[in-house]
Amino acid sequence: MRRAIIADDESLAAELIKHLLDKYGLPVKIVGEASAGDDAVEMIYQLKPDIVFLDIQMPVLSGIEVMENINASYQGTILFVVITAFSYFEYAQAALRLGAKDILLKPIEPKQFLDTMERVIGYRYTENEAFNEFLEYIHQHYHEAIELNTCAKRHHTSMSHISRMFQKYFQTNFTAYVNHLRIKKAQEFLKETTLSIQEISDKVGYNNLNYFYKNFKKVTGMTPNLYRGKGS
Repeated sequence: MRRAIIADDESLAAELIKHLLDKYGLPVKIVGEASAGDDAVEMIYQLKPDIVFLDIQMPVLSGIEVMENINASYQGTILFVVITAFSYFEYAQAALRLGAKDILLKPIEPKQFLDTMERVIGYRYTENEAFNEFLEYIHQHYHEAIELNTCAKRHHTSMSHISRMFQKYFQTNFTAYVNHLRIKKAQEFLKETTLSIQEISDKVGYNNLNYFYKNFKKVTGMTPNLYRGKGS
């Protein structure tokens, strides 16, 4: 379950975000709310959330100033979703340069909100809350030695039920989904770091380098070295 803070001086916007999280059964828990920028900064430092829904226009400190303050200590570790009215959209562009993950325009529409959450978390949510929790666990533990039977037991369900959910929502199976996720993460490491292929293989959950190469080529159509060279 991701922990989140809402920083917005409009109570209706905060209530709508909570309603939409509940409506779609998203694995995100609101652990704090702030109506002023200085309170938001203090709350973020105190609670260390995973996600912050951050309004651009707030009393005392703006959303931009909040991000500048937090980035000094937590740059890249907190996912900021910037909320703004269209008239302040130019400020949202500045927020993107500071590392905001996405922008929500007021008035917030349900489809826009769901699309944003999928981009921020990195996977597509379903209308099945229990399955969303299962997906959340996979995305947080993909680098570990996770197996369908142990994951199913952990979530108090059966392997057959989980298999049906993967077929229903993604037209694939558990193993293929995890492999695809690991390769996607490996692609990010290849583009954004200078880690060796062996180090990347280890970081995304493969303890066999040959198996990593095999899966990488199956998903991308090229070897990790070629993929890294292509991006340079």
